[in-house]
Amino acid sequence: MAQGNLPSLITLEKICTALGVTLLQFFQEGNSENLTEEQKEVLKIWNDLSTNEQETVMSMLRGLQK
Repeated sequence: MAQGNLPSLITLEKICTALGVTLLQFFQEGNSENLTEEQKEVLKIWNDLSTNEQETVMSMLRGLQK
């Protein structure tokens, strides 16, 4: 991934807010004990999406933010 494509901290915070997780939870690998069942489901679905599908979801989430 090129440097210009990396999200800013502000964007990461918005993603975490939309997913209902903290930045710490977002970056924890393999440690899902602090997540709710809904958050685990969202992350499982997210991981199964293609890059294009993830971009579509992110566009949708951004559209829902106030």
